[in-house]
Amino acid sequence: MNPGADERLAADCCELLGCVSGSIAVRAPGGGRLAAALVARLGTPAGRPAGAIVVFVGAPAEPAGRQALLARLRAELSPAAPLVLVDHNQPRRWWARALAALRLAAGGLPPARARYPAARELVALGFTVECLRLARGERLQLVRARR
Repeated sequence: MNPGADERLAADCCELLGCVSGSIAVRAPGGGRLAAALVARLGTPAGRPAGAIVVFVGAPAEPAGRQALLARLRAELSPAAPLVLVDHNQPRRWWARALAALRLAAGGLPPARARYPAARELVALGFTVECLRLARGERLQLVRARR
């Protein structure tokens, strides 16, 4: 990913999050340039966050760790606070799927990583999923949910 693309994706995440009065928490266990672009754009939250963006791109699919992070974040957020989760996705077209699998392999992740059920995970943890968008040629999913 190039830095300009990360800035655009950070802007898309903020747009999907919507108008939030208060600070926004950014959680990114995989780190990466997207997380850095989000922190540069949003800063570090002071006090209880009014919304959150969680980036699992580049992180392995470890359900226990993911769910613990999301449960902690759910407890931190105000009632009805919005959350945007960014994760890998498996494109529908075969050639795009093959290209996405190569990108995952280059990052040390198996192709199955793109099939992680992120929206279902949020629902199971008590969030209400409002919408799902695909980005970067369907390689990424952006899920908007509320506590």
